[in-house]
Amino acid sequence: MKTALHLASLALAVGAVATSATAQVAPWTQLFPSNSPSSRERPATATDGNVLYMYGGQSGTTTSTYANFWSFDGSNWTQLSATGAACGPRAGAVMAWDTARGKLVVFGGNGAGGVWTAYETTTWEWDAVNGWAQMAPATVPDGRWLTGGGAYVPGVGVVFHGGNAKDSLGATYISNETWAWNGTNWNLLTNSGPAIQNGALVYRATSHDLIYFGGVLSGGTGSGAATYRYDVSANTWSLIPTATLPTSDVAGTTGPGLLAPSAYFHPLTGKVVVHGGQGNHGTSQASKKTWEFNGVDWTDVSDAASSSIRNSSAQFVASLGKAFSSCGNSANVVRNWTLQHDVPPPAVIAYCTAGTSTNGCVPSISGVGAPSASAASGFTIDVANIEGQKQGLIFYGVAGQAATPWAPSSSSFLCVKSPTQRLPAQSSGGTAGACDGAFSQDWLAFIAANPSALGTPLSAGQVVNAQAWYRDPPAVKTTNLSNGLEFTLTP
Repeated sequence: MKTALHLASLALAVGAVATSATAQVAPWTQLFPSNSPSSRERPATATDGNVLYMYGGQSGTTTSTYANFWSFDGSNWTQLSATGAACGPRAGAVMAWDTARGKLVVFGGNGAGGVWTAYETTTWEWDAVNGWAQMAPATVPDGRWLTGGGAYVPGVGVVFHGGNAKDSLGATYISNETWAWNGTNWNLLTNSGPAIQNGALVYRATSHDLIYFGGVLSGGTGSGAATYRYDVSANTWSLIPTATLPTSDVAGTTGPGLLAPSAYFHPLTGKVVVHGGQGNHGTSQASKKTWEFNGVDWTDVSDAASSSIRNSSAQFVASLGKAFSSCGNSANVVRNWTLQHDVPPPAVIAYCTAGTSTNGCVPSISGVGAPSASAASGFTIDVANIEGQKQGLIFYGVAGQAATPWAPSSSSFLCVKSPTQRLPAQSSGGTAGACDGAFSQDWLAFIAANPSALGTPLSAGQVVNAQAWYRDPPAVKTTNLSNGLEFTLTP
């Protein structure tokens, strides 16, 4: 008996179906490590996927006291470089971890040499073996701060955009430039982006782009509410029109927009998360709201228990599966807070419509266990209520959901976009004519045994869709399908 799906013969006209997980509300919880950096705002942060790194910052116009380097492992802070022993005083600097080279990169910032309004132009790198080293690029961007952070972009390097810059004559301006550090030199990618400062810059690995939100445009007033996207491949910036605009919760807020929020990309939900910042209310009070961006629009996912904060900096630490923000300003007081944002991994969800078999059976698909990208087993796809003694199989795809009629007059729908990968054929067992048959397959074990299967190598945040197919000779097309299952891989 043949078990081929014959999917290649289908003429698919699949409508767009959202694959993003439902927004989940989670508070920013204050942690109380036994050892913490001193209170400060506008520190630079980065992550190598294992720990959170923090450097520098300010209190008022003082930066020299905060020229120290720290790491946070999810439980406690460790000082890695003493005050003055690293790359000098700086607040609001660019900092990012160059994953390809295994280096932490720092550039720019205000308060060079401990002198407020002196903008840094030096570039430094750090790794755990060699410590700090000052670099000597042939091309150097104008000194600046308030870029909204830096981001590592695969194939490009450490990237930053905009900021409050100072030219060779000492005149300040709001920059529209996008720069990239390749380990040897700074390269100007484009100067046609928005001229903007003091927003938040985030790299989205799932779409290979940068998102910049909030801040202040050149010539603008108040806190901005625009969302910009940098297409890495096209080297172009564009404005994303959204129906909803993030806003502050502070009394007297007159409109949307945030200045100096913290932000990170959550690889398990595929969302950009923005927290805190200063809104349009005529004061410097910080917001406690949290917003998520799914690539199309913003959703308010605020929790009343979260802290109000601005001038902080956040990162998602992959090995811990959580985001952390460091220090900042709340109620116009600088803080040494460590805030944790623990958004649960997206649920394994069933979707789409199962077909009804000739004998009235309606299969139901489910997932049991943890779909970990680093595990070799432990996540089983189960299909119950299949007609007994039927041949069939489970198949999956990584291109998203579908909802396409299986055939004219069929009650089944194809719920997985092509291309698809078939798992081994199996018998449903049970009793012929009864609805007591079942399929079961450890999906992770199949992947481990087939390292070139569709979707490999696996990565955290990857979304997988699965479905069951089985023989039903009297049915239209002599086959039927279960409903669909969607799951997101965790670290």
